[in-house]
Amino acid sequence: MSCQRGRTPPPVGEYRGTRLGPRWVGVAGVLGNALLSAAPALAQAPVPALPVSPPAPEVRPAPAPPAPPEMTAVAPPPAPPPPASSPPPPSFGSDPFGAVGAAVAGADIALKLYGDTGMAVRDNAHQPWQTFTSNANVYSPGVNVAFFAPRLDLFGSASVDKLSFLTEIMFEGINNSIGVDVERVQVSWQFAEWLRLTAGRKHLAWGYYNDTYHHGNIFELTTSRPYSVDFEDSLGIVMSHLIGVAADGTFKLGKEAYLRYDLEAGNPRSADITAVSVQYAESAAPTVNARLRLMPADGLILGVNGMRDLIPALASSAAPTRPETEELVAGAHVVYTEHHVLLDAEGFFMKHNPDGLPSTTLGGGFLELGYTLGAFTPYVRPEFLRFPSTNDVIFQYLSGSAEGQIVGANAVYANMQNFFDLRVGVKWLVIPQLALKLELDRLGRDAQHMEYATVKVDFGF
Repeated sequence: MSCQRGRTPPPVGEYRGTRLGPRWVGVAGVLGNALLSAAPALAQAPVPALPVSPPAPEVRPAPAPPAPPEMTAVAPPPAPPPPASSPPPPSFGSDPFGAVGAAVAGADIALKLYGDTGMAVRDNAHQPWQTFTSNANVYSPGVNVAFFAPRLDLFGSASVDKLSFLTEIMFEGINNSIGVDVERVQVSWQFAEWLRLTAGRKHLAWGYYNDTYHHGNIFELTTSRPYSVDFEDSLGIVMSHLIGVAADGTFKLGKEAYLRYDLEAGNPRSADITAVSVQYAESAAPTVNARLRLMPADGLILGVNGMRDLIPALASSAAPTRPETEELVAGAHVVYTEHHVLLDAEGFFMKHNPDGLPSTTLGGGFLELGYTLGAFTPYVRPEFLRFPSTNDVIFQYLSGSAEGQIVGANAVYANMQNFFDLRVGVKWLVIPQLALKLELDRLGRDAQHMEYATVKVDFGF
């Protein structure tokens, strides 16, 4: 039973009739006495059996209709708490450690690891030269099968707002032992799209290969770098690292074309050309380098380079002093990286002007071509270097020269004019963190040559 709006229903079990008068109380008493007198007789009388009927189904009360909208009580939403006043950021004056911690907490920091291992089989019957290098694909004579795990690369980077930093620390094999080298450490500030300033140790902005591919071999197509742009301790010809300052930027030309520039100045080559001047310059004249690139369409790069370097004199107590030498280098490159194609064609021309000795010239280039089919990229890379008929004072040193005394052997380019390297292989990118490479190579100096096959596993995390 429902109640009217505004009235309070009675408690459960309470009688809801009216009050009885005195006359009705007397009638109730007479009826009660009569029933008590007849009770014994009724108790002795037989009780007729009643038919058994199934229990009535349970009747559930219908659910109460929902209250009309005006009866639904809606609690007002709680008032938002007042904003907490954030404490001021720590300052370097009052809390230098806290200020550094706050800056680090707001930076985008990453640490990556790269490395490689593999096996090489070679036939060196026609190539009896000996080299001392960390290049995993050049071995001492008489070794036909070799396994290698020559490098581990720790790559760290951080950025916050317009500031960025990166470093690359290499643990690499040198003469069958492990050495440690800080390959890159640089800090940059991006003022605008057309201007970024960088300071530190970096890869020289030369051509395309040198500052596109660094020390993680997983990103390269082949098992190692071209000789012309290899690193200083791995038979490289063009200067690879620069310790100094750089400016670069990009200008938009029309709808899709861009113009990019790089300007650099820093320490010249070390007197020992297999080393890098990481702490101080050994010559008063800095190295200067410029690169200009036109990018007229997606994936197409047309670039030129020009560099001047002054290589210091190298003295030795057991050999004549190598004179101070001016180095002038010009280069050009054409690159295309769209529609599954990778094409990188680079060339250079170098002139050495040693004090008191005749000038010498050398040059060369390479063409790297690959085509990606799913996870597989077959590739080919021929490379050719041409040296002067008389030994170049910088790169064709003999074991008895000042540089030869440091290295302990003739230069790999000594006593020859034509150096060539032809590689054919396939790269299988199993997953983004793992690549397998199978490569066949023919390497030669004039009439001498060597053939070898390499299986390499590159990884990066």
